[in-house]
Amino acid sequence: MAGSVMIMPGLAVRGYALDTAATLAGAGHPTRLLDPVTWRSVPDRLTDYGTRVAAELDRDGEDVDLLVGLSIGTQAAAVAAAATRRVRRLLLISPTVDPALRSRRRLFGKFLSGGEPRGPGLAEQIADWSRAGPARIAHGFDSSIPLKLEDLLPRIEVPTMIVHSEHDSLGSHGYAAALAADHGAELLIVPGAGHSWPAGDSAAFLRLVTELLR
Repeated sequence: MAGSVMIMPGLAVRGYALDTAATLAGAGHPTRLLDPVTWRSVPDRLTDYGTRVAAELDRDGEDVDLLVGLSIGTQAAAVAAAATRRVRRLLLISPTVDPALRSRRRLFGKFLSGGEPRGPGLAEQIADWSRAGPARIAHGFDSSIPLKLEDLLPRIEVPTMIVHSEHDSLGSHGYAAALAADHGAELLIVPGAGHSWPAGDSAAFLRLVTELLR
């Protein structure tokens, strides 16, 4: 069954999710790929971003069958899902921030060190980053560290799935598994994928979304 999908992408980047959104839309799922946190069109702090999305859904009377958060977007999506009853199902892919990385130094160091399968290219990321600017990106980055998914998930009443990619450079299997087990969410492991999944794997993501919206 076709259903509406809203995607909240990662920190200051959107281009890597365009093909995914287009694939969903082409299969009949009305899909909105939002501007990412820190772009000048949206707030530069995750709590403000998620709260604004929830308020806009309530104001417009818009229901979202599946709200998808990617990377840091998982935190904003959880904020939104906790603040509105307009979201029917939540999908958190590559959840952040792993407790082992909850400091500016550790998180930034991990971000700089990791390549990954099918991740977005540097040129693509730079083009997206230019729509935010260094100061706003720093604000968004810093806002992710104290915002804990384990504090948000108990406030969410809709079915939730946590997706962990085998080669996620910014999150551990243990963290994803604990989030799912402790909060009644379903856990999905994606073999061979990296933190930016479903980038480069839109067909597999379409199959997942189709199954979730059945």
